[in-house]
Amino acid sequence: MRVPRGTSYWAAGLLFAGAIAMDLDSRGHTMAALFAVVPVFVAVNGTRRAILAFGAVALVLGAWLTWWNFHTVDLDFWARVLAIACTTAIGLVVHRERLARERRLTSVIRVAEVAQQALLPAPPARAGPLDVAHSYRSAADEAMVGGDFYKVLSTRWGVRVVIGDVRGHGLGAVATTAMAIGVFREAAHEEPELDRIAARLDRSLARDGSPESFATVLLLTVSAEGLCRALNHGHPRPLLRSAAGRVREADLRGGPPLGLGLPKPAEAAEEVTMALAEGDELLLTTDGVLEARSTAGEFFPLAQHYARAPRGRPPAEVLAALRRDLAEWAPEPHDDSALVLLRYAPRRIRPA
Repeated sequence: MRVPRGTSYWAAGLLFAGAIAMDLDSRGHTMAALFAVVPVFVAVNGTRRAILAFGAVALVLGAWLTWWNFHTVDLDFWARVLAIACTTAIGLVVHRERLARERRLTSVIRVAEVAQQALLPAPPARAGPLDVAHSYRSAADEAMVGGDFYKVLSTRWGVRVVIGDVRGHGLGAVATTAMAIGVFREAAHEEPELDRIAARLDRSLARDGSPESFATVLLLTVSAEGLCRALNHGHPRPLLRSAAGRVREADLRGGPPLGLGLPKPAEAAEEVTMALAEGDELLLTTDGVLEARSTAGEFFPLAQHYARAPRGRPPAEVLAALRRDLAEWAPEPHDDSALVLLRYAPRRIRPA
């Protein structure tokens, strides 16, 4: 956790005040040697000017307190002065190296942001008759991508949606994630049927050959009339919330995950068609949400929290409320987690 800059300054000031109070209370000893740690302490997150300022104050106070207690300028006096001067110089070196590392980290973060936009770009807020919102969190610290993926595309067949979860999580699953998204992007525009999209995903994942290249996948096609065709391969089933607020789990019979090398796994899943009414919502998720545990070891009850989530608000606000509930339930994520909310709103005018 980053320490606020003011905290270092206040701590240094308290150290000055405490040492002075102890030295003025009685003579014959001095705490001036402690002043040598001040410049290095300030260098952790302070500015160059602050390091020089605190170093100068430490030098003056250290020399004055030494003279106050011993009234002599001897070897000990110069040793204390030299120690403070040296630690001030060390603090400046630490400050320079810290700034260089921060610049490198900023550059890496910018590259990661560009990579995220290329690999997992944000879905459009409006796709055909759907209002769309998304939320993603990687289990890897500081990572923006991982083993969960999703994509929403407007095609001539309707709005095509995929959400998936490759084996593993964090940065180790990024290569498989990128491949799966690329295959879906092409197949969604070319294949008229969901099982053919699933077959192409299965072949590409199996062709990779690594033990990590299989994934659970949920595929959807939503027409302008509100017909939602769904095909599930081992993925958590979506939650359907009606405009009245009733939440139920979609009745999907799932097939095996894709990429396992099984004979014709794309044909093992049964496609289901659901009719969406005005205001109905589909909440797609990954097991990183459903398997999030509280400190008591209880799984996150997504359906209950979704039922209590605000209705009539923009989808992004609904997901923000669910994310807050999830963060309170399980503050430390152990798996990647994704949420995609689709609201059927055909009469809403599409923004220019």
